Amino acid sequence: MKAYGYEKHGDPEVFQEYEVPEPTPAANQVLIRTIAVGLNNRERAERAGGFGSMPSPYIPGRDVVGEIVKVGKRVSDLSEGELVMTHTERGYAEFVLGNLDATVVVPDGITPTRAAGLITPGLTAYKAVKYFANVQPDQTVIVKGASGGVGSLAVQIATDIGANVIGIASSHNQDYVESIGATKFVAYDQTDPATELADTGDVVLNTAMNGAGTDDDVTMVKPNGVIASVAHNSPMTDKPLKFAHIHPTDAMSDREALQAVIDLMREGKLDINIGYKLPFNRDGFVKGHQLLEEKHDGRVIIVK
Repeated sequence: MKAYGYEKHGDPEVFQEYEVPEPTPAANQVLIRTIAVGLNNRERAERAGGFGSMPSPYIPGRDVVGEIVKVGKRVSDLSEGELVMTHTERGYAEFVLGNLDATVVVPDGITPTRAAGLITPGLTAYKAVKYFANVQPDQTVIVKGASGGVGSLAVQIATDIGANVIGIASSHNQDYVESIGATKFVAYDQTDPATELADTGDVVLNTAMNGAGTDDDVTMVKPNGVIASVAHNSPMTDKPLKFAHIHPTDAMSDREALQAVIDLMREGKLDINIGYKLPFNRDGFVKGHQLLEEKHDGRVIIVK
């Protein structure tokens, strides 16, 4: 089968096409014929050399939607021919393995492209809102990076819970952020959100790149409130608060989170902005990673 990866770190041009063996599913896995692949910033960082050593060739990719072509011996609730979405490894390939605890059926009416765009940001946003921040109805939730993949989903998930959501993003994204449920919008390029929103949020969700602006998060959260952030380091402050670092966790399974977000999408309560659809070939993966290197609006999806 064809797969796309690289043997050395570098710019997007390091991608090559490889002929590799088709994987064989274990007892608790399914074999999936790839239809759509969602690209993520982590894969950009991996390719550039941000995560150390790697096997050679290295086939990246985590977010795949496709058709089940073979099921493992212990798989009883998934069947050949079903369209599924999975959070996997070695996803830039014609066939991938899906673990039972990270694979769910894609409902009728949802395209493979939309489903693929939902996987990693959906997992991150759902676990951030439900597990790390434990958002409750009627709380005021401030979402930084509210127009991005994770942030926009966090806005919608918190809104569905019944929270009052304040979205922070660039001014040109105001209409979009308000359209997905934010009751108030603050443009960081027109005002100082920390000053405007001081002691406002029961919860501050920081999904901005690298969790930038932790000091502002401290200013915006109410005393005894919660900051849930992708930033790694807890803030140095005397203000009473809880800081939760958003990170991959098995405390809530990927399958549970994926099922929740795809159900919300099926019910019309959740959408994802798909910015780019590219072909499933070397040129598509190179172009996709070039887009990840730049400022871009919407998810980047490779489609067969």
